[in-house]
Amino acid sequence: DVDALNAGVTDKTKIIAVVNPNNPTGYIMTEEEMDAIVGAADRVGAWILADEVYRGAERIQEKEAASFIGRYEKVLAVGSMSKGYALPGLRLGWIVGPPDTVENIWRRHEYTTITASKLSNFLAAYALSPNVRPRLIRRTREYIRNGFPVLESWLSGQDGLFSWTPPQASAVTFVRYHLDVNSTDLMEVLCREARVFVGAGDSFGMDYHFRIAFGQERSVLEEAFSRIENTLKSLA
Repeated sequence: DVDALNAGVTDKTKIIAVVNPNNPTGYIMTEEEMDAIVGAADRVGAWILADEVYRGAERIQEKEAASFIGRYEKVLAVGSMSKGYALPGLRLGWIVGPPDTVENIWRRHEYTTITASKLSNFLAAYALSPNVRPRLIRRTREYIRNGFPVLESWLSGQDGLFSWTPPQASAVTFVRYHLDVNSTDLMEVLCREARVFVGAGDSFGMDYHFRIAFGQERSVLEEAFSRIENTLKSLA
């Protein structure tokens, strides 16, 4: 909502934080939307903090989602090995921005964290090498694209229990459920009784939603969805 963005950005605005592709919806911003954010930031001299960890996890296109880097001087873009590359165990990421700002961030990182694992650095460098990176991206997209039809079939067969917008990227989606149950309570019930974990919409400021992952084998997804379905029916 460009009008809401411009109305909300004032001379007091220091940072505009964005997530592209979005978590939890999987939405990919258009060029026009990105330009509008840059324009709003430039108008007041604000920084743009861009979480871009889901770049490479596109479902509907082969081209990677556009970055904010290069569009505006005061941009900090965050990347990670955990999403598009599906290597969360490395616990490694990066930030791209103006050299002097990155230097200041580096000093604070060093003070709080000291250093990343040498082994993680070695494996990440290998994963990001020209011959390996495309294979990891392809693997991630295969999981997403194979799991999506299973998710879509299940959601569409629930007789109006759910509303959703299919994600354009990432292996997660944000689902609206039509039950009078708080999302955190629902998450706890699913964990306790169905042994399935979903992200509570409360965590994103939107009750009556949950975030669900679908980047798994068909058999795993079908079992998880069946458990969720049975639990929700017991609450209806």
